[in-house]
Amino acid sequence: MLSRRDFLKLAGLGTGAAFLNACAPSVAQSAPTEIPSPTSNPTATPALTPTPDPRLLCFVYWDHQLAKYNFMPRNLQTPLPETCPLYSGDVNPLSPAWVTYWRAILRLCNPAMDPVHFEKSWDSLVVTGRAFTNATDPASGNFALHSLTCGGATHEMVTGVPVGPHVEIYTLNASKDPPPLPRTVDEIDITRHFFATTGSNVRLPDGSYAVYGFPQFENCIVPLVSQHDTDMIDVARITAVHSIQRPYHP
Repeated sequence: MLSRRDFLKLAGLGTGAAFLNACAPSVAQSAPTEIPSPTSNPTATPALTPTPDPRLLCFVYWDHQLAKYNFMPRNLQTPLPETCPLYSGDVNPLSPAWVTYWRAILRLCNPAMDPVHFEKSWDSLVVTGRAFTNATDPASGNFALHSLTCGGATHEMVTGVPVGPHVEIYTLNASKDPPPLPRTVDEIDITRHFFATTGSNVRLPDGSYAVYGFPQFENCIVPLVSQHDTDMIDVARITAVHSIQRPYHP
């Protein structure tokens, strides 16, 4: 089976649709108390500079990088998914085309998965109570994907200038048709998608905590959606970066 590490090596960094590289450095390698925090003044402009792409990229902090969680997982006894809601809070009904698209990119990202295992994993990922389709699972009659991302994601900012306590980022517009079905992983723009991550209580030598992928798929990719072409994210949840970052830690 293709591992996360092997899969993330399939494409390099450097094009607009570039995918992740397993060797890309993590944003934080220091102890939690040494991790730089975003500005506490939501009206100030953080140091956001154009990336070589030249996109303006931001990294979504893992929970253990946030003072609000005391630099620990949200629930140390039973760590939670690293979900980060977008400002809109949109609940985005999934048309058949969007369902086909999401399943297609999961299949592309997990090429060695047998069909039976794939279907069981899909059903587990979207069942009621799950992070991305909470109370809007297929059985609800309102299959929908919520507007949120996960710690470890890299997204593209519109201007990088905060609007109050938020920064505008590009999303996929769920009220339109999904992107064309990709033929290769290079055709997936990871800044409009993210890998599902979950915290852990595994303490690392540097004082931080391990962050893993969701168990259903070795490479559990999720579209970043809202009802518009952009949405907003809390400026305290992000930091500017110059390249696509690895979503897992370490």
